[in-house]
Amino acid sequence: MVIKNLRLVNFRNYLTANFTFHPQLNLILGENGSGKTKVLEAIQILALSKSFRTNVDADIVNHNESYYQVFGEFEGIGESEVNLNVNFSKNDGKKVFINKYPLKKRTEMVGKIPTVILSPDNQNITGGGPAGRRDFLNRILSQIDREYFKQLIEYRTRLLQRNSILVSYKQKRKTKYDAYVEANDELLTKAAEYLQRIRFRFIEDFNPVFQHNFEKISHIQKLVILKMQFNVNTDDADFGKTFLRKLRDRFPKDVEFGRTTCGPHLDNLIVLLGDKEIRQVGSQGEHKVVLVALKMAEGQFIQNRQPESVIFLLDDLFALLDERHCLKIVDEISRKNQIFVTTTDAGLLKKYGFDESNPEMKIIHLSKEES
Repeated sequence: MVIKNLRLVNFRNYLTANFTFHPQLNLILGENGSGKTKVLEAIQILALSKSFRTNVDADIVNHNESYYQVFGEFEGIGESEVNLNVNFSKNDGKKVFINKYPLKKRTEMVGKIPTVILSPDNQNITGGGPAGRRDFLNRILSQIDREYFKQLIEYRTRLLQRNSILVSYKQKRKTKYDAYVEANDELLTKAAEYLQRIRFRFIEDFNPVFQHNFEKISHIQKLVILKMQFNVNTDDADFGKTFLRKLRDRFPKDVEFGRTTCGPHLDNLIVLLGDKEIRQVGSQGEHKVVLVALKMAEGQFIQNRQPESVIFLLDDLFALLDERHCLKIVDEISRKNQIFVTTTDAGLLKKYGFDESNPEMKIIHLSKEES
């Protein structure tokens, strides 16, 4: 899949803007504040119907307006064209259109335009708490397994309902585990079983891809590995019974806390460098290399499990790695995939040999006045 054209209306600082892209390498050049990352954000919104920068769509609307629109023309397998349009209004919410037909559910878009985003916000994957790494895992699995995405939404819905029940029971000073709670817990467990099974398989399948990409871009003589600390640590066959028992046994304590204290929402994905957590011992340089390797592996992992090619959105890649490894990554990805790389440094592009006369790439110049 490649994106051919992009049109923005009232999107952040862009009142109106039109872009035409190269099917391979696109270098977006401009000073800070010129709108480089906003272009990547818009592409991501078309692909997943959500931003990687905010969960509040109203924040994306130009401050003088009440709505934004993003239009994208994509080309997929067999040169089939897909026209996407995401509209958000402060009054009517968000609507997604594919080839001018409205989608009943925005979630139907997930996986159709596979993307990988590398941005400064991703640093929480290696350096932050468990939530950032769970998001990383969920994002990959949701793009390649529609049932996983469906069960993830179901689990989150049932978890919110359960936590609401817990708060209500706390206010009423009720601690008895009754049939009403049990019915919700059974539905929660059904979704949790699927998440647990797929996550376990993911770790086994992803680690070889991760390690291979790390070795390609690093001279660090240490093994990298992802390890999952499951909150409910048991075999697949016993998971349902074990989880239900924990929910029941912990119910009085959960009522006291007003939240559910066990389950897949508390799983912890650990990134090990050698035999230590990189979050605790990694240098700044090691964090950067491991993060890029994870993102390269993410793209390769998704690519191998669905027919459409992945679009890579790399925000300020050149600030993360040295010249040799940056050039190697750009060259390798652009041979098979469409790639977007942002930078503020025109001199760096010249130094690295990127030339606007090259037919296999395009340099897009942005300025603050245009955005």
